[in-house]
Amino acid sequence: MLWMKYLAYSMASIFIILGAAFLAGYFIPINFPLNFRIILGVVFILYGVFRILITYYKNNNRNES
Repeated sequence: MLWMKYLAYSMASIFIILGAAFLAGYFIPINFPLNFRIILGVVFILYGVFRILITYYKNNNRNES
């Protein structure tokens, strides 16, 4: 189950990196509205942080039991 923990952390990191890339404007064409780029980037970053926290607390609860 150790590989599942690393997979969860790496996927969460990928979401954070994608969110930062969306905020920087790397993946979205210029003709898209700025608000769309900002909202999409923030949502990806928040989802990545959420996945890191969920994985961390889930692993801590397993270790305590």
